[in-house]
Amino acid sequence: EAALDMVKLPGYGARKTGQLSGGQRQRVALARALVNKPKVLLLDEPLGALDLKLREQMQEELKALQKALGITFVFVTHDQGEALSMADRIAVFNEGRIMQTGTPEEIYRRPKTRFVADFVGSSNVLSPDLTRQLGGPAEWSSLRPEDIRLGAGGGHEAEVTGTSFLGSATRVTLNVAGEKLNVLLPSGSQVPQQGARIHFTWNPDDLHVMGADA
Repeated sequence: EAALDMVKLPGYGARKTGQLSGGQRQRVALARALVNKPKVLLLDEPLGALDLKLREQMQEELKALQKALGITFVFVTHDQGEALSMADRIAVFNEGRIMQTGTPEEIYRRPKTRFVADFVGSSNVLSPDLTRQLGGPAEWSSLRPEDIRLGAGGGHEAEVTGTSFLGSATRVTLNVAGEKLNVLLPSGSQVPQQGARIHFTWNPDDLHVMGADA
């Protein structure tokens, strides 16, 4: 019962699995794991089967529970947003190899390889040739979609090849010297038409150079 209290299910000990919702079943599984008071708890895709709203609720509850218990949670997920929002430190794996470790902000802002840049937050991965054309060194680099600004003049020119409404933002896809560049515009921004020629700029500090062998 003490473990059920920790996962906010007091009095649920006598209920059968079929009487529980998806979120409640996840809490029961967590309570069972906590009964033996482990020093490290491995959670392998624990929220994958839940709908978005319930998953976000469980994320907050797991974070609060981890801080209250003071034990290490090893949380395995393929949801990059989930990893960024929940973790103190992240390890990015590819084919069984650790590609990079660091804080969520380090992983997001300073990826070391093309895989990490594209996998975590879907950054724009720029080839050495395009990086050079945009004023950087001839090396692989990354530029986050939300760091790019669209305007009528200045900067570099590109063609709008598509737009996608995402709710809180709109993704605008540009063709820049034959390469695709994604831009995220906040909700309410003026969205250019497909086929339009437009200029784009960014803060030089936001262009992250990963190196020639990234």
